Amino acid sequence: MRLRFGTVFAAAMAASCAAWAAGNGRPEESVECPVSANMRGHENTEWSIYYGFHLTDANRGLPRVLLVGDSICNGYQRGEAQILEGKMNVSYWVSSYCVTSPGYLKRLALCLDEAKYDVVHFNNGLHSLGTPTDDWAKGLEAALKLIREKQPSARIIWTTSTPLKDAKRTEKARALNAAAADVVKRLGNIATDDLFALLDPLDREQNWSDTYHHKSPVRKKEAEQVAASVMAR
Repeated sequence: MRLRFGTVFAAAMAASCAAWAAGNGRPEESVECPVSANMRGHENTEWSIYYGFHLTDANRGLPRVLLVGDSICNGYQRGEAQILEGKMNVSYWVSSYCVTSPGYLKRLALCLDEAKYDVVHFNNGLHSLGTPTDDWAKGLEAALKLIREKQPSARIIWTTSTPLKDAKRTEKARALNAAAADVVKRLGNIATDDLFALLDPLDREQNWSDTYHHKSPVRKKEAEQVAASVMAR
């Protein structure tokens, strides 16, 4: 895949915020930070990466998918692009931000405005384990409505958050996925790609590289399932 356009932006907390939140950078933590108040609180470092591919070259006429997620999505997006090469153009936005974070919808809107997408494959959750479930569900609904507003002809796929090596955190991910299922049902006409169900039976010691992330064979499984969901009609 030839890169024609890329935008990478990353936000690190200011010195005062870093001092305030020192030692509390794990995704499930909720730390009140003086930079800006929000439902989840800040992680010690917040980050955001967007790449838009094949915007002007000979492949620009192919159908286009936008993958939205976090570092799990970042782990399978390359495999996804390889599977769909010559069939679909794969762009992606991955970040640490919760859907309740200030500016989340603005960042999402920037990505949605970059091109016309045929499919938007959307996830948010593992960086929201410290967010109250009801508030997170409201933020998720707002994000899905924004996708529908910005990309009215796109097929939207909600993607469940993956299980973790830690059982307690896995239960919170399961609760967020259940809340998301209610939102998706209420909004209607949104498909579901259940990566949680794909990974949950797997042995954690053999297949997880740390609490959150997965080894290469698992990332390949994820890319294959995501590709199938994106190509489904």
